[in-house]
Amino acid sequence: MRYILNSAVITAQGLYEYRLLTIEEAKEWLAKGPVISTIGYPETAEAFRRLFGIEVPVNRVAIKMAPGDEALVFRLAFKPGDPRPDAALKGHLGVDWLLERVEIGLLRRLA
Repeated sequence: MRYILNSAVITAQGLYEYRLLTIEEAKEWLAKGPVISTIGYPETAEAFRRLFGIEVPVNRVAIKMAPGDEALVFRLAFKPGDPRPDAALKGHLGVDWLLERVEIGLLRRLA
């Protein structure tokens, strides 16, 4: 299975690999076929659409990755010392704000 996650979470016990991707590498990965979105907020889905030109559904579900599964991780990444927003603002931070702080990576479950 192939997923889009909004955080690099370990979904089940196993051995994982995570590496950062460029936007072009992410586009190549997305072009390889269908994915299941686990994006939980409309503004995150809109940020994803703006960056990649692909609409993904808001789909707040829990998954369990199996060996061989991959996930494109589209997550917020803060620099040391950057203030973190109040948790009550989740889903209301603004698309441009998200795009200024996004990290893109690939999470693979190896075993």
